[in-house]
Amino acid sequence: MALSNLELNVGGQSFKGVYVAVVVSFASTIAGGIWTASEFFSRLETQEAAVQEAEVTSSTLEARFEDLRESQSEALQGYQVTISNMQQSLEDNDVASLQGKLAELGTNLEAIMKAQQDLLDLRDRVASVEKSNSESVLKVENRVEALKDTSERLKRIQKEIDDLWLGLDSLANPLG
Repeated sequence: MALSNLELNVGGQSFKGVYVAVVVSFASTIAGGIWTASEFFSRLETQEAAVQEAEVTSSTLEARFEDLRESQSEALQGYQVTISNMQQSLEDNDVASLQGKLAELGTNLEAIMKAQQDLLDLRDRVASVEKSNSESVLKVENRVEALKDTSERLKRIQKEIDDLWLGLDSLANPLG
């Protein structure tokens, strides 16, 4: 019993097995295409959510970095004023009171060295924040590029789907 000999009767209408097989294969192809498009759009929405989350994280990091930079700039200016005041004080003092002033200077220098170490630690933290901010910006840019590529693929897929529908419409109504 070959497929060409098979005949299907529906409501008084007779269909040959070959035509039924062709219709079933077209229907399964279209269903597969629709499922693929659905899966693709689902993944695209996931990517869009990830990009938005990365943008929020980038904005937060940028704001925190700016706050840190401002506070460090203020601290550095304060230390520079203290150092210049100390230098002026040393210049104003005479040689006779130098011994007492040297002891005070030693204490002040220790404080300055400690403050300088704090500044170096803060500088390292600022550099770390700059690096992580740069990495976040690169990730966001990569995600945006990926979305552009995805958008172009979606347009191509939509065109193919539209063409398939036109073909099905032509098959359904050949006299058109």
